[in-house]
Amino acid sequence: MPFAISLSLSRLTNWLPRPPRGAVLILCAGLAGCQMDGAGLGGNSKNDDIKMPSTAIEETYGGDSGNEITLLLRKGAAGLYEGPARDVRDGAVLGVGELGNNQIRLRVKDVGLAGAAAQVAAAKGRNAALIVSYLPPAETAAIAAIPPAQRPPLLNLASAMASTGGDVFNLASDEIDSATEGVKAAGPGGHKKVSALVPADFSQSDSTRLGNAIWNSGNTFMGLGRYNTSDQAADVLTKNRPLIQSAEIVVILGGTSEIGMVASAVRSAAIPGQALVGTNRWPQSAYAFPAVTGAFVATDDTQSSGLIAERYQRHFNHPLTTYGAYGYDAMAIASGLIRSQGPQAITAANLLNKVGFRGTTGLFRFNAAGMVERKMMINTIDGGKLKVAAQPSQSF
Repeated sequence: MPFAISLSLSRLTNWLPRPPRGAVLILCAGLAGCQMDGAGLGGNSKNDDIKMPSTAIEETYGGDSGNEITLLLRKGAAGLYEGPARDVRDGAVLGVGELGNNQIRLRVKDVGLAGAAAQVAAAKGRNAALIVSYLPPAETAAIAAIPPAQRPPLLNLASAMASTGGDVFNLASDEIDSATEGVKAAGPGGHKKVSALVPADFSQSDSTRLGNAIWNSGNTFMGLGRYNTSDQAADVLTKNRPLIQSAEIVVILGGTSEIGMVASAVRSAAIPGQALVGTNRWPQSAYAFPAVTGAFVATDDTQSSGLIAERYQRHFNHPLTTYGAYGYDAMAIASGLIRSQGPQAITAANLLNKVGFRGTTGLFRFNAAGMVERKMMINTIDGGKLKVAAQPSQSF
C-alpha cells in the first residue's frame, strides 16, 4: 500500500496514518485500497493563477514559517530557467501551492558563479530540510560528494547517478530502468539468459548498472555487445553472434534510427522462442520496422500526471512534461512526510521506506543505493504502435 502523495489540499487534511510495520507510516486518503485515484487529484480545482516573480530576483513560495526545500537549478544563457530546468521549477511551484499547506517553503536558487557547493552550504546554514536539484552531472556529483552530515538529503531530478556518498536519491528514471522492467515482463519467472545490444558510446558506468540490474532481476546476464551508426544488420549479427544466439531475451538500448536495423539483425538469427525487449528511448519511427513487432517496451505510468496537466498548462502556459511532474512529486514527497510525521520527517530512513510513494509519475520507491524503482506500464509493439499489455502493479 504505497504512500499516496498527489492529492488535493482538502484530501490531504484527511490523510490517516496506520501503524507501520517498520519505522515509516503508511498514509492513506480514505480512498479504496488506500490508493490515489482520479478523485484525489481531480478534486483539486484551484483556479487562482500562480504569480511567477521575475527570475532576476530570488524566488520563494509557500509558507513563511515552513520547512525550507531548496531547489538548485542553473539558468540558461539568457538569464532565465529554460527547458527541463524551467519545467522542474514550475512543477515544484505548483506542488507547493497545492500540497504545501504552509508547512514547506520552496526557495529556488540559481547555482550561478558561486557554484553548487556554495549554495548547499548556504542551504545548510538556513536549516533547509531537503535539497532538490536539476543540474549537470558534474555539479550533481559535487553535491553528492559532500558528506551527509554537512548537507540536507539530496533529491536529484536529473540523470540518475551512482553516489559515492550517502543521502542521495535519484527520482528520474531512464532507459536502464525501462530495459529492466521490459526484461521482467518478457521473462516473468526469471532465470532467463539475457543479452544486451547498446550503442558504441554507451558508458562503462551504465554498462555496469545494466548488468547489475539484469542480475538483480533474477536473470543471467550473458553480456553486452555494441553497434555503430555505420553498421548494417549483417555487421551487427557477425560481431555479436554468440551473444544473440545464446540469449532467451535480447534487449536493445538506444534512441536513434539504427534501432530497426539492430532488431533486424537479432531476428535474422531466428532463435526459436527468443523475446525482444526495447526501451522508452526508442524513437517512434522504430516501431514501423517489422522486426520489432512483439517487442516488449516498458514506459512510465503517465495516467496520474494527466490529473494535473490542465492546471499546469493554465498556470504556466506550456504543457506538462515529465520533468514538470518530477518537480511536482518532489514537493509532494516533502509535504507528505512533514504532514504525516512532523517537521523533522525528511530523513534518509523515511525516504527509503519500502512501501513506496504514489505520485503523478506513478508508483515508485528508492532502493538502498538511492536509485528509483518504478512500477511501469508494459507495452508490446503491434502494427507500428505501442499496445498496452499490462497496467502497472499497484504495490511493490
